[in-house]
Amino acid sequence: MLSNSTQNRGVSCEVRYLVRCGRNGSLHSMRAGAATLCRGDWVVCRTPRGIELGEVLTEVLHNLEDPDQAWESAKWIRGAREEDRFLLKQLETLSQQACEQCQQMLDAKSSEDLLLDVEPLLDGKTLYFHFLGTPSAETERFIDELASAYQSSVSKSRFAQLLENGCGPGCGTPEKSGCGTGGGCAVCAIAGGCTSTKKR
Repeated sequence: MLSNSTQNRGVSCEVRYLVRCGRNGSLHSMRAGAATLCRGDWVVCRTPRGIELGEVLTEVLHNLEDPDQAWESAKWIRGAREEDRFLLKQLETLSQQACEQCQQMLDAKSSEDLLLDVEPLLDGKTLYFHFLGTPSAETERFIDELASAYQSSVSKSRFAQLLENGCGPGCGTPEKSGCGTGGGCAVCAIAGGCTSTKKR
């Protein structure tokens, strides 16, 4: 377990955690309030990019007197749940499919830019387009069209429908027995569609 020491030879410091986020593994320092975190813990945090899922790597001492820190700061939201990791995995799977449609749009516009990846953040709305090299000015101009094409592709998926509506009419009611699980499936736990059913 990581310690809570804040002493560093008289230099004004505070304990933070080094968190790795995103496809590129960007590093951020994060306060965790009263929470004590261990290496390998997963957290939900707000980085300069948006709301992300991050993995705790280690404890670091943040020099409060140095304006130029090695890592950008992230804001602690809460510890990650199983549903968060399930959601991100599903979003990443959908992004692979939608990325192909976005590249087809680029090809239709005779663009020579190659789209490598579309990275969704945990909110499911914030997207980062990763190109091979720097995209052309023309591609930059219709990036909103690419985002719309991506969202349109994802919204038609079975997972997106479950996320929006749960497992269907009566989801989470005693009649449906919480999707047959007695406590709701992982998708409905994210959507808020299921409620635990208690036997009396």
